[in-house]
Amino acid sequence: MFARLIDTTLREGAQAPVPYLSADQKASIVRALVAIGVGEIELGHITTAFDNQGLTELSELAHAEAPGVRRAIWCRARTEDIEAAAALRPEVISFALPVSDRHLHGRLGKDRAWALDQLVELTDFARSLGVSYVSVGLEDATRTEVGFLREVCSAADWVGVDRLRVADTVGIAPPGLIASLVGEVAAVYAGEIAVHLHNDFGMATANAIAAIQAGAAWTDVSLLGLGERAGISKLEEVAGWLALQTGARYDLLAAREICEQLAGWIGRPIAEHTPVIGPEIFTAESGLHVAGIAADPTTYEPYPPEAVGAVRQLRLGRHSGRAAVAALLPDAVGDLTSLTSGVRAAAAARSSALAEHELDAFRRDSA
Repeated sequence: MFARLIDTTLREGAQAPVPYLSADQKASIVRALVAIGVGEIELGHITTAFDNQGLTELSELAHAEAPGVRRAIWCRARTEDIEAAAALRPEVISFALPVSDRHLHGRLGKDRAWALDQLVELTDFARSLGVSYVSVGLEDATRTEVGFLREVCSAADWVGVDRLRVADTVGIAPPGLIASLVGEVAAVYAGEIAVHLHNDFGMATANAIAAIQAGAAWTDVSLLGLGERAGISKLEEVAGWLALQTGARYDLLAAREICEQLAGWIGRPIAEHTPVIGPEIFTAESGLHVAGIAADPTTYEPYPPEAVGAVRQLRLGRHSGRAAVAALLPDAVGDLTSLTSGVRAAAAARSSALAEHELDAFRRDSA
C-alpha cells in the first residue's frame, strides 16, 4: 500500500469560511507539510481575475524549502488559467472538469460532448506549454452516470492525462461505492488515480482509506479537514492510519503541532475527542477499560499515546469496579469493596471522575 497524500489546505482549505491566512502562516504550513512527509502540496488556485503574486511567492518558497515535495496549482477548466499556472512552473497542474449531468447541464449549460472535448483540448494545451504532469479533477464523479465516467476516463487515457482525481463533491458516497469507482476508473485508465472526498456525512476519512485499499495512488487531505461545508478527508487522520496501521512514514507529532497552530489561527478549537489529535482521546474512566489498560494498554488502545504526542490518563469514578480500583490503587489496604464504594461516592458527589493525582487521599484513608 504505497498511496501518497496531496495536501490541499492552501487551496480547498482556503475556501472554508474562516479568517484568511497570512503569508507567514501559509509559509509555516508549507514547512510543516514537508516535515510531515506529504508527497504533494496544492499551493492554491490560479485566477486571472486577481493578482497572483502571493501564490508566486509561495511557489518560490516551496521550491526552495521543499525540494522533494511536488508543488501543484489548481485551475479552472480554462486556457487562461492553465497558462497563468504554467508560468509558475509547478511540478503539477490540475484542472477541474465537471462530468455529472447535474453540473454540465444545470450549472454550465453544456453537454457531455463538451466535457470530452475540453478534456482533450486542455490537456493538449497544457502540454504545449511544457507542463510535464497534468492532473484532471473529475468534479461530481460520484453522481456521474458510470458509463459516461468510463468514457471520460478512456479519453483521458488516450490523450495522456497523468492523473485522474475522482471527486465526491458533495460527500454522499459510502466507502464501498468509492472503492467500486476506483476500480471502474482503473479498468479503462492506466495513469495514476487520486480521490477528493468531502465529509458531509462524516465518511471522508473512511472513503480515503477505502480508495487506497482499492488501488488509488493519491488521496487529497487537508489539515483539520478544512474545506467547503463539512470539509474533506483530514490529513491527521489519514496519515495517522497509514503510519500506525501500515508503517508509512509520516511525522504525526509534526501533524499535531501544525493542526494546533492552525486551529488557533482560524478560531476553530480542537475538540477533546477529536481522533488522533484530541487532548482527551486517551482518557478512560470506565472500569472495564481502566482495568484492561492498566494490565495491557493494547486491549483498549489502537496505538500508544506517545505516537501522536498524547498522554494517557486513567481515572476512577462512579463507573469504576473493583478491578479498576485495584489497578490504580495497588498499594491501598483494607476492604476493596468499601474502597470502591468510597471512590464511587466521591465521584458522584463532585459529578466527575477522579484523576490519578487525586487518589492520594484514598491511599491515606485506607492505610
